[in-house]
Amino acid sequence: MVIRYPITNEVRNALQRFPRIAEEIRSKLPGSGRSELEIVRLLGNTHYEHIEALLAFIDDKLPTSGSIGKRVLDEKDLLKFHRALSEFDLLVHLQDTAGTASAYEDKVSPRSNAKRYDIDLTAGGSQIRIEVYCPADFFGYQLVGRYLPMMFKYLEVDMGFEVALRLEHKNENHGSWNPFFANDIGGQTDVDPWLDSLNAEAKQWIMEAKAGDHLQFPGPIESLLLSVTLEHRDENPDWRLVSFLPPGQSSDTRLFFEMDTPKSTAGTQWGPKLLDKLQKRQCGPPSPDYLRLLVVDFSLADTGWPDFICWPDTAKRLAETFDLLVEETGPPLPYDAVLPAQLGRECGFGRVIPLDNQRTKEIERVVQAASLDRPCIPHPAGDQKKKMEEMRRYAASRQRPAPSDQHIKNDPDFRELLDSISALQHGHSG
Repeated sequence: MVIRYPITNEVRNALQRFPRIAEEIRSKLPGSGRSELEIVRLLGNTHYEHIEALLAFIDDKLPTSGSIGKRVLDEKDLLKFHRALSEFDLLVHLQDTAGTASAYEDKVSPRSNAKRYDIDLTAGGSQIRIEVYCPADFFGYQLVGRYLPMMFKYLEVDMGFEVALRLEHKNENHGSWNPFFANDIGGQTDVDPWLDSLNAEAKQWIMEAKAGDHLQFPGPIESLLLSVTLEHRDENPDWRLVSFLPPGQSSDTRLFFEMDTPKSTAGTQWGPKLLDKLQKRQCGPPSPDYLRLLVVDFSLADTGWPDFICWPDTAKRLAETFDLLVEETGPPLPYDAVLPAQLGRECGFGRVIPLDNQRTKEIERVVQAASLDRPCIPHPAGDQKKKMEEMRRYAASRQRPAPSDQHIKNDPDFRELLDSISALQHGHSG
C-alpha cells in the first residue's frame, strides 16, 4: 500500500533548513497536495526532536552517500524506507570508522539484470564487498501493525481527528475466542487488498461520524475484527492522533533462536529467508581479491529483546544455523562471512560468523579495523516519560486537547518516536 503525505507548511519550512535534501527532492514534489515520498513524512513531523535530528543527519551525510542516499530520498514504502535507512546508517558508520567506504553505484548487473551488493569498503588491508539484508518476520502481522495506524493518520479527508483502533479476536460461540497467531496473517498480497478496501470505507465513515461513534470492520483474517472509535473531531486537518492496540500474541523472534536444535531454527520462517539470500550470492564469486560480507540486520525482527543477537547462546546458534544453510546452498561458498547486526545511528553487531575458515584471521582483522565488533545496546526504557511530555507540549502548542497516556503510548508517531530515539542512540526500528 502506498500512503500519500500532505505538503504542509511544516514540510516547506523543513526544506529551508535542510538544503541538500531540498535540492534532491524539490523537483519531485507538487506545489501543494500530497506526495508518496517517505522523506516527506519525516519533513512533516519535525516537531519531534528525534526526526529533526535524523533529517539533519541525512542532510549532512548525503553528499558522500551515493546511490544509498538517493534510495532514502526516493523511497515510497514504509518498510523499504526503513531498509534504505539501515544501509545509510551502516555506510556512515563505515565512513566514520574505516574512512574508505562508498555505495556500490551499479546496483543492477547489465548482463543478468540482478541486484548487486550495497557497499564497497577498504579496511584492515582488504577490499570488502558488503550486502545488507534486513528481513522482517511475521511479515503480514508487521505490515498491519505499521501500515494500519499510518493509513488512518494520513486519510485524505479535510478534517482533523483523534481515533482509537483496536484489532481484536472475533467473539463467537457465546463468548469463546478464536485463537490468533501472528503468522496467520499472510503476506503483502493478502494485506494490501484489505488495507485498500479499508481505506475507502474508513474515509467515507469518518467524514460522517460524530465524536464517540464506533464501528467494526472485518479484519485482515477471519478470526480478527478492527474496532474504530472516533473520539474527537477537529476543524484543523493537520491535527491527527491515532492510537492502535494490536491483539495479544506470544510470538517473539528470539524464540526461533532458542528452540531445540540449529536444524529446528533453520526450519522456521527464518530458514527460507536466509537461505534464499545466501543463494543469490550478490557479492559475486569467491576471489582472493576481495572479501564478501553479508550483514543481516535484525532491526525488523519482532522481538522485545532487540539486543538478543549479542547474547552468547544466540551467537552460537546463529553460527550453527548458518553452517547448515551454507551446506544446503552447495559450493562455491556464497559469502566469506556473515555478520548479525542492529543497524541505526549507533550500529551494534553480533559475533561475526566466518564461512571461509581459511580467511578467519583476515575477517577478524577487517571487523576490528571497521569497528564491526561494537556490541548491541538494549533500547533505553527510561526515556518514555520525557517523550510523552514532548507530545503533550506539541498538543498544547497547537491548542489541542492533551492526549491520554494510553493513546500516546499507542500512537504511531509516539511509537516511532521511541523507536527512533533508540535509533539515534542504538538502532533503527520503524
